[in-house]
Amino acid sequence: MIIVKCLWLLNLIAIIKGEKVTLENIKSISHDVLADLVYTQIDSNNILYEKVEKILLKNDPEALLKSIKKDIASIRRGRKFINYYESFEFAEKIASIVEDIELMVEDEKMASRLFKELIFTDSKVYLRSDDSAGSIQVSYASAEEGWNSCLGVLSDDEVYADIMEMLVCDGFGVRSLFSEKVPHAVLQRIYDEFYLKCEKRQDKNDDSFDDIHVLELCAHYLKKPALYIKSFQFHGREIEERDLLNFAKEYKYANDAASVVDMLNSIKMVDRYKAQDFYELQVWAYEKLNQPMNVTLAYKNWYDKTKSPEVLKKYLSRFEGVMQQQVKEEALKDVENLSFSEEIHFFHSLDEPELAAKYIWEHQGSLETQYIYANELRKIVNWLKKEYPQEAILIYRDSCEKALETSQSKNYPSVIRVLKECLKIEKANDDTTSWEIEENMFYMERLINTHKRKAKFVELFFKAFGEL
Repeated sequence: MIIVKCLWLLNLIAIIKGEKVTLENIKSISHDVLADLVYTQIDSNNILYEKVEKILLKNDPEALLKSIKKDIASIRRGRKFINYYESFEFAEKIASIVEDIELMVEDEKMASRLFKELIFTDSKVYLRSDDSAGSIQVSYASAEEGWNSCLGVLSDDEVYADIMEMLVCDGFGVRSLFSEKVPHAVLQRIYDEFYLKCEKRQDKNDDSFDDIHVLELCAHYLKKPALYIKSFQFHGREIEERDLLNFAKEYKYANDAASVVDMLNSIKMVDRYKAQDFYELQVWAYEKLNQPMNVTLAYKNWYDKTKSPEVLKKYLSRFEGVMQQQVKEEALKDVENLSFSEEIHFFHSLDEPELAAKYIWEHQGSLETQYIYANELRKIVNWLKKEYPQEAILIYRDSCEKALETSQSKNYPSVIRVLKECLKIEKANDDTTSWEIEENMFYMERLINTHKRKAKFVELFFKAFGEL
């Protein structure tokens, strides 16, 4: 919460008993001590001052209401452009108002009206801000969630009126007002009205995206896929396979496993881009229908389509003993046609360090570590270095050589770090390993001679290792 965040940001409490400060820690502090701490900071921090002011007004609902309305009005009246860097602070300001309403306004009907008033400021704020990071939009989304949390005290007619009034954010499409909390009677009423509106439209190719989106949202939260599919006609185009996938998702949301299967069976081709969505839905449906053989077949097809080691692990978990080993051996044949980065990732995912080490040893001249992110490469080395230190060093050496080939001096510090790691791996395994690769000191001497014209690298190298 912002109140606690303020206390943290202001360093009101640094450490309690050597532990990280938590809300429970703060609650354990005596009231007088905490009051003194807040008072010493209140004049120098506007957010903290406003929070304390609101808390003091909590027992005076009329004054609290007036204060929150004043904060909302200041946003509504704003004209100054909010640049990218200012957007984060402005988003905090909106979030602070949302929190004030949630925590201090006890009359939920009044709270819903305040949320509504705040939500209505969004369009003009978006138009006068650079919200590239989306922080302002996130704060307004929390206001929409706040309004949703108050639906229990509103009648169906009041909910309907509010949604219709707030439905579209000028220039930015449909607001996120629909949820499972909206009464079904209201959702059906809005669906029927918008369906009639779309039906009466003369030009079926007219830009009616918002209206169709409303139909889809209502059908979704009604858990009526048939209505969702019925609204598709207003898109003015033929149904495509990606649409069938979306229809299947609607049936899943409605907990209708049999219809998910039927819809997926209508899809003739599953490419790599659709594979994850398609097979996740298929696995869910067959598990729901208690059809274990079909679940296994779905995982097999999923793996055959993607060759994903993560999917393979799930597929292998369907078997035991000899059968599992056979499936695994078949799968391992697939890696022969993969790139170095894909193959190493495959072995790593299956926890097959012996196969990874064999592959590295046999491909010393054709490793492609430049295509593996530094963090991923570090994970692979850490995975290999205990049992296969030589192969771990070979990977690191290749990454050094690839980095130095680019002649970009920004890479030099990381090369030095990697060489230090190679020395550590060698030292840690010197007594237990029969070394077949070139000793690190000789390798490093050869490396520095090869790149002796790179003055910056040479400087960093001798600073780190001295004369070899």
